[in-house]
Amino acid sequence: MPAPLGTPLAADASLHLLADHLADALADDQLQPCILHVGGIDGDGFDLGVKPLDGAHPTEHLLGLTAPDDWHAVGIATHGHAYHVADRGDPDRRRHRVHVVTLLSRTGEHAHRIRADDPVLATALTGEVPVGEQVDLLRRALQLPTDPPPCDTSVYWSAQWLARLVRDPLPAATVARAIETHPAMELLRRVDHRIDDDAVDVLRAFHRAISWSRMRALVAADRLPVPELLPEDGEWLDDGAFARFVLNRCPPLPLLRARLALHLPADVAEAVLDVLDELGVPAATWPDEAGGTAA
Repeated sequence: MPAPLGTPLAADASLHLLADHLADALADDQLQPCILHVGGIDGDGFDLGVKPLDGAHPTEHLLGLTAPDDWHAVGIATHGHAYHVADRGDPDRRRHRVHVVTLLSRTGEHAHRIRADDPVLATALTGEVPVGEQVDLLRRALQLPTDPPPCDTSVYWSAQWLARLVRDPLPAATVARAIETHPAMELLRRVDHRIDDDAVDVLRAFHRAISWSRMRALVAADRLPVPELLPEDGEWLDDGAFARFVLNRCPPLPLLRARLALHLPADVAEAVLDVLDELGVPAATWPDEAGGTAA
Protein backbone atom coordinates (compact mmCIF):
# COMPACT_ATOMS: atom_id res chain seq x y z
CA MET A 1 0.00 0.00 0.00
CA PRO A 2 1.15 3.61 -0.60
CA ALA A 3 2.71 5.66 2.13
CA PRO A 4 0.36 7.72 4.30
CA LEU A 5 -1.19 10.59 2.42
CA GLY A 6 -1.26 14.15 3.64
CA THR A 7 -1.30 17.15 1.32
CA PRO A 8 -3.16 17.02 -2.02
CA LEU A 9 0.22 16.92 -3.79
CA ALA A 10 1.21 13.82 -1.82
CA ALA A 11 -2.20 12.32 -2.49
CA ASP A 12 -1.77 12.71 -6.25
CA ALA A 13 1.76 11.31 -6.14
CA SER A 14 0.57 8.26 -4.23
CA LEU A 15 -2.29 7.81 -6.70
CA HIS A 16 0.21 6.57 -9.27
CA LEU A 17 1.65 4.03 -6.86
CA LEU A 18 -1.86 2.87 -6.00
CA ALA A 19 -2.65 2.46 -9.72
CA ASP A 20 0.44 0.27 -10.08
CA HIS A 21 -0.67 -2.00 -7.23
CA LEU A 22 -4.23 -2.23 -8.55
CA ALA A 23 -3.10 -3.02 -12.10
CA ASP A 24 -0.91 -5.85 -10.79
CA ALA A 25 -3.81 -7.20 -8.73
CA LEU A 26 -6.16 -7.01 -11.71
CA ALA A 27 -3.71 -8.85 -13.96
CA ASP A 28 -3.25 -11.55 -11.29
CA ASP A 29 -7.03 -11.99 -10.82
CA GLN A 30 -6.77 -10.73 -7.26
CA LEU A 31 -9.04 -7.82 -8.21
CA GLN A 32 -12.18 -8.12 -10.31
CA PRO A 33 -13.33 -5.41 -12.77
CA CYS A 34 -14.82 -2.61 -10.71
CA ILE A 35 -15.45 1.06 -10.08
CA LEU A 36 -13.03 2.54 -7.54
CA HIS A 37 -12.95 5.50 -5.24
CA VAL A 38 -10.26 6.84 -2.92
CA GLY A 39 -11.36 8.83 0.10
CA GLY A 40 -10.78 9.49 3.75
CA ILE A 41 -7.33 10.95 3.05
CA ASP A 42 -5.44 12.10 6.13
CA GLY A 43 -2.06 11.61 7.74
CA ASP A 44 -2.88 8.00 8.62
CA GLY A 45 -3.72 6.75 5.10
CA PHE A 46 -6.84 6.55 2.97
CA ASP A 47 -9.96 4.49 2.25
CA LEU A 48 -10.29 2.47 -0.95
CA GLY A 49 -13.83 1.72 -2.10
CA VAL A 50 -14.55 -1.02 -4.65
CA LYS A 51 -17.84 -1.62 -6.51
CA PRO A 52 -17.71 -4.75 -8.74
CA LEU A 53 -18.99 -4.33 -12.28
CA ASP A 54 -20.54 -7.82 -12.19
CA GLY A 55 -20.54 -7.98 -15.97
CA ALA A 56 -22.03 -4.51 -16.48
CA HIS A 57 -20.43 -1.83 -18.63
CA PRO A 58 -18.66 0.87 -16.56
CA THR A 59 -20.95 3.52 -18.07
CA GLU A 60 -23.93 1.95 -16.29
CA HIS A 61 -22.27 2.72 -12.95
CA LEU A 62 -20.66 6.06 -13.79
CA LEU A 63 -23.39 7.91 -15.69
CA GLY A 64 -25.05 10.29 -13.24
CA LEU A 65 -22.67 9.51 -10.37
CA THR A 66 -21.76 12.49 -8.19
CA ALA A 67 -18.83 11.74 -5.91
CA PRO A 68 -19.23 12.76 -2.26
CA ASP A 69 -16.99 15.60 -1.11
CA ASP A 70 -14.69 13.26 0.83
CA TRP A 71 -13.78 11.25 -2.29
CA HIS A 72 -10.40 12.41 -3.53
CA ALA A 73 -10.35 10.21 -6.65
CA VAL A 74 -12.52 7.87 -8.71
CA GLY A 75 -11.47 5.22 -11.18
CA ILE A 76 -12.07 2.09 -13.20
CA ALA A 77 -10.36 -1.29 -13.23
CA THR A 78 -11.26 -3.47 -16.20
CA HIS A 79 -10.05 -5.97 -18.79
CA GLY A 80 -9.90 -5.56 -22.56
CA HIS A 81 -7.98 -6.35 -25.72
CA ALA A 82 -5.50 -4.36 -27.79
CA TYR A 83 -3.17 -4.85 -30.74
CA HIS A 84 -0.20 -3.07 -32.30
CA VAL A 85 -1.17 -0.23 -34.64
CA ALA A 86 1.26 -1.62 -37.25
CA ASP A 87 -0.93 -4.75 -37.41
CA ARG A 88 -4.19 -2.86 -38.00
CA GLY A 89 -4.55 -4.05 -41.60
CA ASP A 90 -3.71 -7.67 -40.84
CA PRO A 91 -6.88 -9.81 -40.47
CA ASP A 92 -4.79 -12.37 -38.56
CA ARG A 93 -3.38 -9.81 -36.14
CA ARG A 94 -2.91 -10.95 -32.57
CA ARG A 95 -5.15 -9.33 -30.00
CA HIS A 96 -3.48 -9.06 -26.61
CA ARG A 97 -5.35 -9.33 -23.35
CA VAL A 98 -4.86 -6.13 -21.35
CA HIS A 99 -5.73 -5.09 -17.81
CA VAL A 100 -6.43 -1.38 -17.35
CA VAL A 101 -6.64 0.83 -14.28
CA THR A 102 -7.43 4.52 -14.55
CA LEU A 103 -7.67 6.77 -11.49
CA LEU A 104 -8.59 10.45 -11.64
CA SER A 105 -8.25 12.89 -8.73
CA ARG A 106 -10.16 16.07 -7.99
CA THR A 107 -7.11 18.06 -9.08
CA GLY A 108 -7.35 16.46 -12.53
CA GLU A 109 -4.38 14.13 -12.03
CA HIS A 110 -4.55 10.92 -14.10
CA ALA A 111 -2.94 7.67 -12.96
CA HIS A 112 -3.27 5.28 -15.91
CA ARG A 113 -1.72 1.81 -15.86
CA ILE A 114 -1.95 -1.11 -18.29
CA ARG A 115 -0.65 -4.64 -17.92
CA ALA A 116 -0.42 -6.91 -20.98
CA ASP A 117 1.28 -10.11 -22.10
CA ASP A 118 3.26 -7.95 -24.54
CA PRO A 119 5.47 -5.58 -22.47
CA VAL A 120 6.15 -3.29 -25.47
CA LEU A 121 2.42 -2.82 -26.05
CA ALA A 122 1.76 -2.26 -22.35
CA THR A 123 4.47 0.41 -22.15
CA ALA A 124 3.20 2.20 -25.26
CA LEU A 125 -0.40 2.25 -24.04
CA THR A 126 0.49 3.30 -20.49
CA GLY A 127 2.47 6.24 -21.86
CA GLU A 128 -0.57 7.70 -23.63
CA VAL A 129 -3.02 10.11 -22.05
CA PRO A 130 -6.32 8.24 -21.65
CA VAL A 131 -9.28 9.70 -23.50
CA GLY A 132 -12.81 8.59 -24.22
CA GLU A 133 -16.20 8.15 -22.64
CA GLN A 134 -15.01 6.60 -19.40
CA VAL A 135 -12.57 9.44 -18.74
CA ASP A 136 -15.35 11.95 -19.45
CA LEU A 137 -17.65 10.22 -16.97
CA LEU A 138 -14.95 10.05 -14.31
CA ARG A 139 -14.40 13.79 -14.70
CA ARG A 140 -18.12 14.53 -14.45
CA ALA A 141 -18.41 12.34 -11.34
CA LEU A 142 -15.93 14.74 -9.74
CA GLN A 143 -17.68 17.75 -11.34
CA LEU A 144 -14.61 18.51 -13.44
CA PRO A 145 -15.00 19.94 -16.95
CA THR A 146 -14.26 17.75 -19.95
CA ASP A 147 -12.62 18.64 -23.26
CA PRO A 148 -14.75 20.75 -25.63
CA PRO A 149 -16.96 19.00 -28.20
CA PRO A 150 -14.81 17.47 -30.97
CA CYS A 151 -17.00 18.87 -33.77
CA ASP A 152 -20.27 20.74 -34.23
CA THR A 153 -23.70 19.15 -34.18
CA SER A 154 -23.87 18.93 -37.98
CA VAL A 155 -21.85 15.72 -37.71
CA TYR A 156 -24.41 14.16 -35.38
CA TRP A 157 -27.45 15.17 -37.43
CA SER A 158 -25.76 14.14 -40.68
CA ALA A 159 -24.87 10.72 -39.26
CA GLN A 160 -28.47 10.27 -38.16
CA TRP A 161 -29.66 11.27 -41.62
CA LEU A 162 -27.35 8.97 -43.58
CA ALA A 163 -28.07 6.10 -41.19
CA ARG A 164 -31.77 6.44 -42.03
CA LEU A 165 -31.07 6.45 -45.76
CA VAL A 166 -28.85 3.38 -45.46
CA ARG A 167 -31.16 1.51 -43.11
CA ASP A 168 -34.47 2.34 -44.85
CA PRO A 169 -33.81 3.03 -48.55
CA LEU A 170 -36.52 5.07 -50.27
CA PRO A 171 -38.66 3.04 -52.69
CA ALA A 172 -38.62 5.84 -55.29
CA ALA A 173 -35.60 7.84 -54.28
CA THR A 174 -35.13 11.46 -55.30
CA VAL A 175 -32.96 14.14 -53.77
CA ALA A 176 -36.02 15.99 -52.48
CA ARG A 177 -37.42 12.87 -50.82
CA ALA A 178 -34.03 12.09 -49.29
CA ILE A 179 -33.83 15.58 -47.76
CA GLU A 180 -37.34 15.18 -46.34
CA THR A 181 -36.04 12.29 -44.19
CA HIS A 182 -33.42 14.50 -42.51
CA PRO A 183 -34.12 14.58 -38.73
CA ALA A 184 -34.19 18.39 -38.82
CA MET A 185 -37.01 18.37 -41.35
CA GLU A 186 -38.91 15.87 -39.25
CA LEU A 187 -38.51 18.00 -36.11
CA LEU A 188 -39.63 21.13 -37.94
CA ARG A 189 -42.70 19.39 -39.36
CA ARG A 190 -43.53 18.13 -35.87
CA VAL A 191 -43.91 21.72 -34.64
CA ASP A 192 -45.81 22.74 -37.80
CA HIS A 193 -42.95 24.90 -39.01
CA ARG A 194 -43.43 25.98 -42.64
CA ILE A 195 -40.39 25.24 -44.78
CA ASP A 196 -40.44 27.86 -47.54
CA ASP A 197 -36.70 28.40 -47.94
CA ASP A 198 -34.14 26.34 -49.80
CA ALA A 199 -33.66 23.03 -47.95
CA VAL A 200 -29.90 23.49 -47.61
CA ASP A 201 -30.42 26.93 -46.06
CA VAL A 202 -32.93 25.42 -43.63
CA LEU A 203 -30.47 22.71 -42.60
CA ARG A 204 -27.64 25.22 -42.26
CA ALA A 205 -29.77 27.41 -39.99
CA PHE A 206 -30.82 24.37 -37.97
CA HIS A 207 -27.19 23.36 -37.37
CA ARG A 208 -26.36 26.90 -36.21
CA ALA A 209 -29.35 27.06 -33.89
CA ILE A 210 -29.01 23.61 -32.31
CA SER A 211 -25.57 23.77 -30.70
CA TRP A 212 -24.38 21.05 -28.34
CA SER A 213 -25.37 23.28 -25.42
CA ARG A 214 -28.86 23.80 -26.84
CA MET A 215 -29.24 20.13 -27.69
CA ARG A 216 -28.20 19.13 -24.17
CA ALA A 217 -30.68 21.62 -22.70
CA LEU A 218 -33.47 20.07 -24.79
CA VAL A 219 -32.56 16.63 -23.46
CA ALA A 220 -32.53 17.98 -19.89
CA ALA A 221 -35.98 19.52 -20.47
CA ASP A 222 -37.26 16.14 -21.78
CA ARG A 223 -38.00 17.72 -25.17
CA LEU A 224 -35.48 15.75 -27.22
CA PRO A 225 -35.13 11.99 -26.70
CA VAL A 226 -31.61 10.58 -27.00
CA PRO A 227 -31.08 6.82 -26.59
CA GLU A 228 -29.53 5.78 -23.26
CA LEU A 229 -29.90 9.24 -21.70
CA LEU A 230 -32.44 10.44 -19.14
CA PRO A 231 -33.29 14.13 -18.75
CA GLU A 232 -31.18 14.32 -15.59
CA ASP A 233 -28.19 13.00 -17.55
CA GLY A 234 -28.46 16.06 -19.77
CA GLU A 235 -27.97 18.21 -16.67
CA TRP A 236 -25.13 16.05 -15.32
CA LEU A 237 -23.03 15.93 -18.49
CA ASP A 238 -21.29 19.00 -19.85
CA ASP A 239 -21.21 19.90 -23.55
CA GLY A 240 -18.04 17.98 -24.38
CA ALA A 241 -19.02 14.80 -22.56
CA PHE A 242 -22.54 14.98 -24.00
CA ALA A 243 -21.26 15.41 -27.56
CA ARG A 244 -18.91 12.44 -27.34
CA PHE A 245 -21.55 10.29 -25.65
CA VAL A 246 -24.08 10.72 -28.46
CA LEU A 247 -21.43 10.55 -31.21
CA ASN A 248 -20.15 7.28 -29.73
CA ARG A 249 -23.56 5.80 -30.51
CA CYS A 250 -23.69 6.97 -34.12
CA PRO A 251 -22.38 4.88 -37.01
CA PRO A 252 -19.10 6.42 -38.27
CA LEU A 253 -19.88 9.16 -40.76
CA PRO A 254 -17.12 8.13 -43.24
CA LEU A 255 -18.56 4.59 -43.31
CA LEU A 256 -22.07 5.91 -43.93
CA ARG A 257 -20.80 8.11 -46.75
CA ALA A 258 -19.13 5.11 -48.38
CA ARG A 259 -22.25 2.92 -48.10
CA LEU A 260 -24.70 5.48 -49.41
CA ALA A 261 -24.21 4.49 -53.06
CA LEU A 262 -25.04 0.87 -52.16
CA HIS A 263 -28.53 1.84 -51.01
CA LEU A 264 -29.55 4.77 -53.24
CA PRO A 265 -29.37 5.46 -56.97
CA ALA A 266 -25.93 6.80 -57.85
CA ASP A 267 -27.20 10.28 -58.78
CA VAL A 268 -29.20 10.61 -55.55
CA ALA A 269 -26.32 9.37 -53.41
CA GLU A 270 -23.98 11.86 -55.08
CA ALA A 271 -26.48 14.69 -54.58
CA VAL A 272 -26.82 13.84 -50.87
CA LEU A 273 -23.03 14.00 -50.49
CA ASP A 274 -23.09 17.35 -52.30
CA VAL A 275 -25.59 18.60 -49.70
CA LEU A 276 -23.21 17.57 -46.92
CA ASP A 277 -20.40 19.42 -48.66
CA GLU A 278 -22.57 22.54 -49.01
CA LEU A 279 -23.29 22.35 -45.30
CA GLY A 280 -19.59 22.08 -44.52
CA VAL A 281 -19.88 18.66 -42.87
CA PRO A 282 -16.34 17.22 -42.76
CA ALA A 283 -15.64 13.95 -44.55
CA ALA A 284 -13.51 12.61 -41.67
CA THR A 285 -14.60 13.41 -38.13
CA TRP A 286 -14.05 12.38 -34.54
CA PRO A 287 -13.25 9.71 -33.45
CA ASP A 288 -11.50 8.91 -36.74
CA GLU A 289 -9.16 11.86 -36.26
CA ALA A 290 -8.69 11.41 -32.51
CA GLY A 291 -5.69 9.83 -30.85
CA GLY A 292 -4.96 8.50 -27.39
CA THR A 293 -6.12 5.45 -25.51
CA ALA A 294 -9.77 5.05 -24.68
CA ALA A 295 -10.54 4.18 -21.07
